[in-house]
Amino acid sequence: MKHTVIDFDQMLETVNKDGRKHKYYIDDMQVYEDYLHYKRNYVNHPYHEKIEYHLFPKENIGVYSLTQYQDLDVDQRELYKYYVDMVSVEKSQKRWIIKDLYLDFIIKCDGNHYVVDVDEFNDAIKSMEINSEDISNALSGLDNILKGYYKSFDINEFINSLIEIYSKEQYKIFNNTRRLNYGT
Repeated sequence: MKHTVIDFDQMLETVNKDGRKHKYYIDDMQVYEDYLHYKRNYVNHPYHEKIEYHLFPKENIGVYSLTQYQDLDVDQRELYKYYVDMVSVEKSQKRWIIKDLYLDFIIKCDGNHYVVDVDEFNDAIKSMEINSEDISNALSGLDNILKGYYKSFDINEFINSLIEIYSKEQYKIFNNTRRLNYGT
């Protein structure tokens, strides 16, 4: 199971998956009571250059918007434009811990979209790796993203509608921009 820790003080994303730990420096981050947004470089990837992440804990979704390098000679059917994880979030003052709940929704650069990793979700249920609350959160997140996306078939419109709800100034907890770019 994948767990991600977003550390506000260090502006660091630490991804724990399959016994491995990866750390990524965040360049720009804003945190509200029920919304987190950051930008960082996509480290060591041949196609994707940057990540913009929107985490909506009440919606049980984390949305990665991926930017590709310019002038790539790659089939657009192979590239992700958006990757949405169904998640649950444990929040504290200095960090949020994000538990990936296996189900994902992707939109590729050619415009096609898919629900993926249903097999992994099913395996996690069978092995009791996830409990009934996790299952409910995953299905709730999937329902939220599908309803939001299918409303206009414009994920940015849906993301912006959630940002408008959750990013009121009075709810801001943290805001910082890293002076140095820690790229690759």
